[in-house]
Formats: sequence, structure tokens, C-alpha cells
Amino acid sequence: MKNTIKKIGEVVRHNQFIMTAIVIGVVMVVWVYGCASTTKSPWKPEEKLTREELTAEIELMNTKIKTAYADLEKQELFKQELFKVGVIMAEGGTVNPIGVGIGLLGILGIGAVADNRKKDSVIKTLKGKTV
Repeated sequence: MKNTIKKIGEVVRHNQFIMTAIVIGVVMVVWVYGCASTTKSPWKPEEKLTREELTAEIELMNTKIKTAYADLEKQELFKQELFKVGVIMAEGGTVNPIGVGIGLLGILGIGAVADNRKKDSVIKTLKGKTV
């Protein structure tokens, strides 16, 4: 046994640079193929994310931003409709309250339905992906 260890020691001493290169090569291969690259989450810095997780998080944030813009658009449409009613009343015209109510409910209802359908499809898409 001692003889074998001596022979291994001699081989290592005579081929120090080759042995060092082999060890570094093995370490590099294990590191490159064994460890997934991660980065800090832009929204939760305490979390580390892989590329796929970061992509899913970005898509989720984009969905939230689009939803916020859609909400703002819906509010602007509602304000415009109320402004139109105010202009008609200021001009002394007659306003059909039932028509105004139906118009406002139509704007709100269509906006809400379209918004919820879009959210549902995005949520289903995100849940279907592996994170």
C-alpha cells in the first residue's frame, strides 16, 4: 500500500502542471454544468432567480402594468362620458337619464369583461409555464 502511494506521489510530482490542469478542468466542468446561474430579483432583492424564473417574473410585472393602464383608460372613458352629460345639461338640452345610465354601465361593463378575460388568459398562460 505504501509502495502504491509513493508511486502516485512520484507521478504527481513529475506531472504537477498536468495534474493541476486536470483538477481545474474537473472543477470548471462541475461548476459550468452543475450550477444554474442566478441573479437577484429586481423586485425582491433577497430572492435569487434563474433565467426562467426571471422571465416569468417580468411577464407577471408586465401584466400588472398593462392591467393598471387598462384601469386608467376605463376611468378616462367614464370621465369623458360624464363630461358629455354635463355639457348637454349646460347647453340646456334634455338628458335621457336611462340612456345615460345604460351608456355608463355599458362602458363599465364592457371594460370590466374585457379586462377580466385578458387577466384570466394571462394568468392561465403563466400558470402553465414551469417556473
